Amino acid sequence: MSLNHIPELLAPAGSIESFKAAVNAGADAVYISGKRFGARQFARNFSQDEMEHAIEYAHLRGVKVYVTVNTLVKESELPLVARNLLEIYSSGADAIIVQDLGVARLAKQLVPHLDLHCSTQMTIHNPQGVNWAAENDFKRVVLAREMSLEDIKKTARQIPRKIELEVFAHGAICYSYSGQCLISSFIGGRSGNRGMCAQPCRKKYQLITGNTDKYGKYQEGREIPLKDHYLLSTRDLAIYSHLDRISEAPVDSIKIEGRMRPPEYVANVVKVYREALDSIARGQWKVREEDVSNLKMSFNRGTTKGWLMGASYQSMMGRSNPGNRGLYLGKVVNYDKKNGRTILKIKTKVNPEKGDGILFKQPAKGGKSDNLWGTILEHSPEVKRDDLSLKLRKKVEIGSNVYITRRKSLIDWANHLVSNPQLPHQIPLDLQMDWNTKMVPLIRVTASPFWLDNNVEIEFKADFAMEKAIKRPLSHETIIKQLKKTGGTPFIIRNIFLNYPGDLFTPIGNLNQLRRQILQKIQDKILKTKKPSTKDIESARIIFSQLTKEMNLEESILEESSREKNSLKKEPIDLKKEPIITLKNKPMVTLKDDPIINQTVSGEKISQSINLAIYADGIPSLEAALQAGCGRIYFQPKIEVNTEGKSPQACLKHSHDYKAYFNRMDLLIREAATLCQDYGSDLVWKWPDITSRMFIAGATHLLNNLPQKSISGVMFGGTGALWALQNNSYPVNLHGSGSLNIWNHLTADQLISPPESSLKSITLSPELSREELKKVVLKIQSIVPHCELEFMVQGNLEALVSEDCLLQVMGDEMFVEKFNDPHQFLGIKDIKNRIFPVEIDAECRTHISNSVELCLLDHIPSLQDMGFSQLVIDSRNKPVDYALTMLSTYQKALELTSQQGSQLGKKLNSLKKKVKKISNGGITSGNFLRGVNDDY
Repeated sequence: MSLNHIPELLAPAGSIESFKAAVNAGADAVYISGKRFGARQFARNFSQDEMEHAIEYAHLRGVKVYVTVNTLVKESELPLVARNLLEIYSSGADAIIVQDLGVARLAKQLVPHLDLHCSTQMTIHNPQGVNWAAENDFKRVVLAREMSLEDIKKTARQIPRKIELEVFAHGAICYSYSGQCLISSFIGGRSGNRGMCAQPCRKKYQLITGNTDKYGKYQEGREIPLKDHYLLSTRDLAIYSHLDRISEAPVDSIKIEGRMRPPEYVANVVKVYREALDSIARGQWKVREEDVSNLKMSFNRGTTKGWLMGASYQSMMGRSNPGNRGLYLGKVVNYDKKNGRTILKIKTKVNPEKGDGILFKQPAKGGKSDNLWGTILEHSPEVKRDDLSLKLRKKVEIGSNVYITRRKSLIDWANHLVSNPQLPHQIPLDLQMDWNTKMVPLIRVTASPFWLDNNVEIEFKADFAMEKAIKRPLSHETIIKQLKKTGGTPFIIRNIFLNYPGDLFTPIGNLNQLRRQILQKIQDKILKTKKPSTKDIESARIIFSQLTKEMNLEESILEESSREKNSLKKEPIDLKKEPIITLKNKPMVTLKDDPIINQTVSGEKISQSINLAIYADGIPSLEAALQAGCGRIYFQPKIEVNTEGKSPQACLKHSHDYKAYFNRMDLLIREAATLCQDYGSDLVWKWPDITSRMFIAGATHLLNNLPQKSISGVMFGGTGALWALQNNSYPVNLHGSGSLNIWNHLTADQLISPPESSLKSITLSPELSREELKKVVLKIQSIVPHCELEFMVQGNLEALVSEDCLLQVMGDEMFVEKFNDPHQFLGIKDIKNRIFPVEIDAECRTHISNSVELCLLDHIPSLQDMGFSQLVIDSRNKPVDYALTMLSTYQKALELTSQQGSQLGKKLNSLKKKVKKISNGGITSGNFLRGVNDDY
């Protein structure tokens, strides 16, 4: 990539003020959200009118606008999303950013000319995921923040067709892989996948270790002494100093995070990156200390170059403080009692000013954490060489560290920029003005926007006629002077050609009105080039009308179908049979020539057998599951690392020895396959939900070398793994895990289509409530009845997965001790004494599970009525006794459910009490009953 070809600078905006700040500071594009379906629901966001105004404002200045529709969407919300997409398309947005595959599917049918960008919430973190996106007609992928620049370069070389690559450049970083964090949802029902994250990663935690009982339940242990307790708090990304390397890489866009940030943050960060990119394009760039200081004064939690540029574990994390750290000034060295002034020794070239925000971090005492105190300077500081004195309201401790956290001059500059924009790229206009025989001005305008390939022209006739002057005719110069007054607009008059007959007069007000007409008409014509045609909008509206009509009709039919199903549940059910009832006189619900809605309810299975499956990570648990009669086992072998005599650094290096890793994996899978064949059970190899490029290469190689029919399938959790498996020669059924975030039938259809797809089963999201599950299950069964539906019913469900290795906070001795004894319990405890189990995998990623176990044993009748094929128990990271006891207990619950006795509820609750006794952290119904918070 030539240095003259620099990446797009993409800025955030959560309000119209921030939007204008981004545009006027030099962004090439801005991303915004409507009032719903955006992943930052706590930002002010944009009404439809505000969105249209913002898009017009940007397009007149050559700036693109991308609209986020990047939350997961419920079945019942699909008509609302369809309307939202139609409005976004009609307003002229340049692209939408989506997470939900169902929303992407809907957009392709409803607004096929609107570009689609994969949100980082899609967790695309490998070349295979990018290939999947390219094959599915996405214009751009926002890559996971965990991908390194070297990975991106290799990815670009492996893409057979062009797709744009976007990376985050500046701002906050999630601890978890985006799209894979459920901890906020599990704790309080505020889902990050719905833009409602409560930011639990910014809270205090205590690392603990200890012993467990024979079921893996935490019994007793100890707190690990730590200096810092914000264990999950990341630093803020800042790749400013590495922009030259980014510009040389195959990166099409760099994104600034911050839709929750104020206009001054947006303006300042955009300005710094804009000037740097322009300097790189000229071949004149170097890192400026002033720019680094301005970025830090805008907001920072400590800065890191990120996984993108190969940051270490330690430099990624800001475990000491989750708040704004600002720019370090120096230390308090004295206090002048006579004048009441605090004396600082300055360590930076930046001096504080009146109105700046200052933070004092006073030394900790008595084992307590540092004492923080902030204030706004009410008086101008006095500067003498390296010393600076401040007049404050209170005395602060000598030795306190001092930071600027708010720069008033930056705020003032940003406010001025919003209301008085600098316009370096005004649109040049060439005017030609003639007069007809009736002395009416005839206007021809040619605009030359720098972002359009062709000029834009208009012609019109003025709505007034000029008269022969009696005393003071208008001069040629006067007419030109009045027409050239374009201040405050995005236009500049470059040339005016007058074929003026002379000796004419009209009031100056008429010329002013003519100028306004010229500017308005050419503006409308330019904006029209950036909007879809009237014909395309009308076509989209017709499709929208058909879709919503079909959805509503389909909803009523499926609801009636559900009622009929329930009415037939009065008699005991024989789980060995699958009675089929044909719904007479129920039409096939199909939208002609539209594959989105192609759903049949006739011949629907209204009752079917329901089976148990289990996640296991070791041969002993797998064998116990087989002995308990489990018919399907999802096997994710835990590969242990030999750390004897090794330092933490050597442990980490060894853990990335993929050859040794897959040699061990091969042996375990072959052993598991022999056992499952002996018992006649299905063995499904469960891949991790995060699959690096190297893992996919090793796993597919291993798969292709397994004896035929060793395993019956592979479970995957990401689109990259799906692409790799679908393009692999080994014949195997595919199973989608809950990490695919399936919330609606369109997502399922996107994954399962075409009909010959080898996708045998999918697991619906654990964030869905019972009522939401009923709707989506009915819809999926009507369009892809051959696909098995699964749901997690038991286990400490995984709440997040991070590229960070949490063991790094431990001392060397404890680090090695934990690796040598993987059965030793490790967890983090929050301020409410909830303990979240922690596991470190063989690639050193941190996996954190919910503090309480999901238990839906007493809801098995409801899940069976819905039509689920498999209920899944997660026994990973648990001993053999857990797997055996849980399977036996749930098998008993299934037997009781099949008998439909009068005391069913009481008997199930009795079993549930047994489950509670052996569950780690107690039990919860999770989101099954409460759903997620939807207080938009």
